[in-house]
Amino acid sequence: MTAVKKRVRRTPDEARTLILDAARQRLAADGPEGLQLTEIAAVAGMAHSTVLHHFGSVEGLRAALAEKMVEKLLSDILAVLDATGGSVPTDHTILFRVFEVLSDDGNARLLAWTMLKGGELDAGRETITRLFAELSAGIAAAIMRNNVGATEAKAKREARFIIHLAALTAVGDGVAGSYLSDLIGLADHEAKSEFRDWFAKRLIV
Repeated sequence: MTAVKKRVRRTPDEARTLILDAARQRLAADGPEGLQLTEIAAVAGMAHSTVLHHFGSVEGLRAALAEKMVEKLLSDILAVLDATGGSVPTDHTILFRVFEVLSDDGNARLLAWTMLKGGELDAGRETITRLFAELSAGIAAAIMRNNVGATEAKAKREARFIIHLAALTAVGDGVAGSYLSDLIGLADHEAKSEFRDWFAKRLIV
């Protein structure tokens, strides 16, 4: 006689976390194309209908995954700034973390895929906006300390430009970096690392 599989009861937050963890596994393995609800449900060990119940659609799941990624990245960066007393690390820890998450982990393609498919990062927009504001304020403060005579308004604007440029570069690297590197003769691993170090030095505030 076949044993009846015991139903696992989870809170909505537990179920969402489990689904997002499964989605991250699929993203790492196969990129955005691997974010199919049936496969994610199988990895999470729950029914396809349960995934739909929590996220509504595959686009909703992709957007939620992208939101969590951005929130986690910004929180990590703020933690580094806090640990250094508000100073931007001279070893480029922050920028390398941005490249690691956006470019190396497949998240840049997820962001691009989400936007191109019409997905919006609305559910977590308030949190993400707040984290960006905190990061901008931290970088602006470093600019003020390192540049005598810099006005607060100018430092805040420069901080936003730095964040914008760093994010755009990391996303672009994650989407087309390998292809472009091969075309221009920078496909070796050392060149990849050297480029990031070269870029970081030009963003030091």
